[in-house]
Amino acid sequence: MKYLVEWEGTVVRGKQIGRTLGVPTVNIPFVLGETKVPDGVYVADLVLLDQGGRVVQGVLNQGNHPTVPGGHPAIEIFLFDFDEDLYDQRVKARYIHYIRPEETFASKEEMRLVMMEDIRIAKQWFSDHKADC
Repeated sequence: MKYLVEWEGTVVRGKQIGRTLGVPTVNIPFVLGETKVPDGVYVADLVLLDQGGRVVQGVLNQGNHPTVPGGHPAIEIFLFDFDEDLYDQRVKARYIHYIRPEETFASKEEMRLVMMEDIRIAKQWFSDHKADC
């Protein structure tokens, strides 16, 4: 499979906002512009480099997280059917398909609802492209 971009880093603790909304994310720091793709939401997978290269599918947001400002830009990935602690582990995020630009929402609840739709879209993408994954 051809990826839009691959980004390797070490998982750091975020602001825990996703966790409080029921969509916990894996956070990888980056510097704006370094990935060479637009900020936004992507179908993605995550290679767990410290776990033998195991791959987990998910949906990724890259950017400044404008609805909940503060902190550094981040790559935030919600992984499907996954509930493990990855803090301080090396991972590689692979961007597969662009969904939409990063947005500012009026509330965390509005953001959560859009995130749920992003998850649905990403799962459907993986389902439609099983032969490619």
